[in-house]
Amino acid sequence: MKNQKLKIKDIITITLLTLINVIIFMAGSFFYISPITILAMPVIFSLLEGIVFYVISIKVPKKGAFLIYCTIRGIMGFYLPYILLYVLAGVIAELIMAKFRYGNSKGVCASYIVTQVLGAIGGTVYPYVIAYKSFFADAEAMAAQGANQNVLAAANMIQSWRCLVLLLAVAVAAFVGSLIAKGILKKHFLEEKGI
Repeated sequence: MKNQKLKIKDIITITLLTLINVIIFMAGSFFYISPITILAMPVIFSLLEGIVFYVISIKVPKKGAFLIYCTIRGIMGFYLPYILLYVLAGVIAELIMAKFRYGNSKGVCASYIVTQVLGAIGGTVYPYVIAYKSFFADAEAMAAQGANQNVLAAANMIQSWRCLVLLLAVAVAAFVGSLIAKGILKKHFLEEKGI
């Protein structure tokens, strides 16, 4: 790559592409219909969001692109553990891409898996398992105010080792999502870029 520095145009491109995944995430609010669908959310999103991740790697194959993506994703989650783990995912993704070359398909795949797993830890495992007692301390009051009881039921379903099964499912779905993304984008972008 001749010019590895991010330009304003690159940051705008990353931001707009990231917002596509944020909209997909927000549109998934109907998944709160049952505990099973709540737990399926990070798995399903891992299958879908890889397309945007790959497009970013193709359109902006520069140092810092994934850190910006992850920072925006985290901030749009409006939950501190989610933000912190997404930023950490961005740092790890940048380290992975520095080891490979920016735009390298294997590096993008590994970065995507790390991003999705850490996002699932911050958005599901941390509040539902690690911070269970404080997160659901006022479960009765939450229910009285009309909060979704399915969230508590989902949290109860993934206690102890079952959260590891969820994270494994997210990692596998992210890998498959990477393959789907690469397949979809291959005709349009990847052959041109040699990925």
